[in-house]
Amino acid sequence: MKKILLTSALSIACFTGGFGGQAHAQEAVDVASIMHPNQAVAATSQLQGMTYQDIYKMLLLSKIGFEDSEVTIVTTNNSITVKVSLEAILQSYTDDTNLYPEGEKEFKESYEELKKLFGNAFQIKITQTGNTFKCEIYTAGKWEVVSAEDLNGMLLVFARADVALKPGGYFKDVIGHWAESYIQLLYQTDIINGTSATTFNPNGQVTRGELAAIIFRASGLDVNEDFEGPATYTDLNGFWGAKEVAILEGYGLIDIFDGKKFEPKKPVTREEMAYVTAMYLQAMEVDVSQVSKNNTFTDKNQMRKETVEAIGLLQQFGILNGTNGKFNPKGNLTRAEVSKILTLTLMKLSEEE
Repeated sequence: MKKILLTSALSIACFTGGFGGQAHAQEAVDVASIMHPNQAVAATSQLQGMTYQDIYKMLLLSKIGFEDSEVTIVTTNNSITVKVSLEAILQSYTDDTNLYPEGEKEFKESYEELKKLFGNAFQIKITQTGNTFKCEIYTAGKWEVVSAEDLNGMLLVFARADVALKPGGYFKDVIGHWAESYIQLLYQTDIINGTSATTFNPNGQVTRGELAAIIFRASGLDVNEDFEGPATYTDLNGFWGAKEVAILEGYGLIDIFDGKKFEPKKPVTREEMAYVTAMYLQAMEVDVSQVSKNNTFTDKNQMRKETVEAIGLLQQFGILNGTNGKFNPKGNLTRAEVSKILTLTLMKLSEEE
């Protein structure tokens, strides 16, 4: 996900006017002058059938890649509140100046006026009301309703993301959860599924078999093309992911499970997840030869020897952390924790590319 998607949406919406009396005094800027006309037409067609749940998913996806100090999203059972700092928007234009040159110019020219209207951050709230929704922006100390035209202008930019939203993914048990965006990204990319159409079970433990399936999907491997024979493990007869495990074993991604049995239903440990993730990065040709593998966790003596550097690598990459200086290598992982670790890993891969 590019940072520009979320920040441009809010800035363009503000430029079009319609946010109360003060905002009407601003010179309106035609959305089409900032967006490519062909993209605008395609986005308009897509938005005609957009639901509150679609907007919820799109906003969560757009949050990926931002620091919490730049963008926060608070969700409840019937509302989404987004807060985006003006500084983050300005930086996003600087980072992607070739993508939206006109947008950058307009934003810089209006920056001081926007600060007077909205302070240091835009705050947008979308509330579900029956089968529809309303959008508001916070200005002059109160929430002002946004017109349908302005909402459409804002969502056009979100719709430009190269993501065709899947049906489902509106998991009621992750609304407001800290891992909400990570879970949505992995769901939309077919890497992880819910436990039902409306639930994800974010606090449930992840098994070795489930980890193998998740890493397999993230790797882009194919059971029909990459399977060359059964794994060496003796307990995979009848296991639904036996071929996936065999393929991962062939690539050396799951060498940490070095016993005669794979034990697919056994909860995976934090150090096992770290090892598999580090091997996955290397298999995806991320050059880690010059990267520090300094492991600073104070419980390093409790780690398996072969996991110490893997954990150190992910620590230096900012993919994982511990609590009070400890990593707790033998502890288990929740589905939410695995979602965060793998999302940050995919972001690291994106940076390398």
